[in-house]
Formats: sequence, structure tokens, C-alpha cells
Amino acid sequence: MENADLRAWLLARARELGFARVGLASCEPFEGERSHLETWFREGRGELLPYLDPKGLLDPRSLFPAARTALVGFFPYARPEAVPGAAPGSLRVSRYLWGADYHALMKARFQRLLEGAQEHCPGLEGRICVDTAPILERQMAVRAGLGWQGRHTLLIAGKGGSWGFLGVLLLDLELEPDPPFAASRCGSCSACLEACPTGALAPGLLDPRRCLSTYTLESEAEPPSEVLAAMPGARWVAGCDRCQEVCPWNREPIWGDPALWGGPSPLHTLSAEELPRNTSQWKKVTRRTGLRRVRHRHWLTNLARVLGK
Repeated sequence: MENADLRAWLLARARELGFARVGLASCEPFEGERSHLETWFREGRGELLPYLDPKGLLDPRSLFPAARTALVGFFPYARPEAVPGAAPGSLRVSRYLWGADYHALMKARFQRLLEGAQEHCPGLEGRICVDTAPILERQMAVRAGLGWQGRHTLLIAGKGGSWGFLGVLLLDLELEPDPPFAASRCGSCSACLEACPTGALAPGLLDPRRCLSTYTLESEAEPPSEVLAAMPGARWVAGCDRCQEVCPWNREPIWGDPALWGGPSPLHTLSAEELPRNTSQWKKVTRRTGLRRVRHRHWLTNLARVLGK
């Protein structure tokens, strides 16, 4: 198969597999991000995320030395009827945690895409990156023409909004890239910055040390006093979607497949007092979901902080 034909096949097949937006990008280092990233780490913003390596993040080939092309996919997950905190007395769990573990789901779909491409192009090699690999997924998505990074730092896929997972398939074959997205379309809007419950956002800059998601999902460290004080009012017990909820580009986004995201769960419907407390209950309600990585003791700490105890 000619490279141009393989390119067209990859894009069409990725869409068939559920990627609402898909594009191709080169795998050159992100030299334009170097100063910004080095400053971010120097200021200590990555101290609670020790798995991030600034040198590796800047160069996709540090993950896969043979990489020549990156296929980037945007996989929508939100549903209009799945609203955190909508049930009377319930706490809020981020929309991306409603349903199956996206890591396994997206990796499986990328694997099908890669295997199909290898049938058309014997000898083709690739590496799948879904969130856990140190790669600048949002910047790669901008390079692939999927959208722009909003002021909340998340990828906004135009009218498709920001409710989507990003995944990258690195390939050792050079294919024609898509034009990069030219510029931000946030204009003068600052809704996301103003809505952040803890002031973790500045234009295009997130401080994980002040972000609710850091302390409810990523780290069991003690939050600073201003974050602790905000938790009972915000009522986010796992993650936080506030910056996306107020974004104008999410008024009519691409909605996720109901069969995958937003299934009923006690975590979304029970009142705070009725939520699972013991280990067996926690393991049962989080089975095969992204919340399984949160330890039971961490969940209990989150509950206590959100309930002001």
C-alpha cells in the first residue's frame, strides 16, 4: 500500500473506531515548549507528579526512537444526562470516571488500528500512548490540527468541545502531516479561570498543587489550607470538571457513546452519607473503572475532606 493510501486508511479506520477527531503530526521535538516547561518544573509545579520527566516530554522519540509520525485521536466521553451532583444529596465525580476505564478501552482500539495498518504495511512498527506515557498529548493534538489548548490548558476540539480523551499512536513511517491548528479561539473569555474553585488556573497554566483533581486522584499528600477550605463547597470527591462546565465551547459538544460512558453507579446516585465506606464495597463499585487506581484509604480521606470532617 502506498503511503498516501495508508494515510487515508488510518484516518478513516480511526474514525470508525470511535475517534471523533483524528489527525497526523510529525514527531519533531517540541522546542517551542522548552522554556515554558522548564519554568513550570523549576517553580515546583510538578512536585506532586513525580512520574513526569521534562526531557522526555519534549521529545516523542524518547519513547519510541523510530517514531516518524504521530496519529492523534480525540475520543469523546461526556453525556448530556450524566451530570455530577445532579442526584439529590450526591457528591461530584468527574465525567471521565463514569464508565469503563478509558486506558484499557482506548489501548484496545489503538491496538486494532495498529494491527490493521500492519496488515496493509508489513513491517510497520508503532507504540501506543494513552495518558500513562510521558508525551505532550495536547501539544501533539494542536500540531495534528485537532484544536487548541484553552486557557484551562485542555484541548478544545472546536465545536466538538473539550470533553474527550486524547491518545497517540507513534509510527515508524513518515506520513504527510495535517496542518497544525493556527491559534487559540478563546478570545477574551476567562470563564474557566474565574470558575476554578481553588484558583489553580492562570491563562494557559495549571498549578497542580492547587488543583482538586491532584488531591482526590493523583496524590495522597495533604492539600494546602486554601484547597482544604474549598473542598466542602465544591463537593468534588473525585476529580473536578468545573472549568469545562463553564466553557462556552462545551454548550453543544460531541457527546460520548452511551454504551461506554455514563452508566448508572451508586457513586453518582447515592447521597454522601450512603456512599460506600468499606473496602469490599469500594472494590465492587470501582471494578473496571478509572477510579480503581484510587486506594480505598484515599477515597475515605476524600469523603472526610469534602464532608468537612
